[in-house]
Amino acid sequence: MNTNPAAPVASTENEVWHGTPSQLRHLGLFTLSAIAAIVLLIAAIKLHESSTVWWLPLALVAVPVFVAVKRYLQTSCEHITLTDQRLILRRGVFSRTTDYVELYRIKDSHFTQPFLERMLGLGTIRLRTTQDSAPVVELTGMTGPEHLWNQIRTLVEARRDAKGVRELDMNAEPAGG
Repeated sequence: MNTNPAAPVASTENEVWHGTPSQLRHLGLFTLSAIAAIVLLIAAIKLHESSTVWWLPLALVAVPVFVAVKRYLQTSCEHITLTDQRLILRRGVFSRTTDYVELYRIKDSHFTQPFLERMLGLGTIRLRTTQDSAPVVELTGMTGPEHLWNQIRTLVEARRDAKGVRELDMNAEPAGG
């Protein structure tokens, strides 16, 4: 991935898709954080009647709340743009990192949808690239993942054809061997 936030989108480049990962990908974390916060609140209430350290569980409520809010903000500030020439990944809450993956450099793609993600309409797209800085790019918790995956595959092929890029497999067995 090229980390070059100054590189503008070319005027001949067309945006095909733009979105963010779903917050539902953190459903387990959000559920555990809520349960932990509730248990700590109950402990604070019970200890308030009989102990002088009742404030300790109350103060500890901040931990699961902080973890959940941090993850929520990280996902909210993750923006993915697919153009007809590249994939642009913008991440960061306070500091921002923008990564560019040229579509013709995507060598292989893989789409997975574990059971829970499938029930929630989510999935993960994994891209293997020829870029040294980002040999693998994962788009996790994507809504409508199969459609997005097919769009990426179609655009990769079109971009490779436009650039005249062909893949050469150096591990292939010689013919007649």
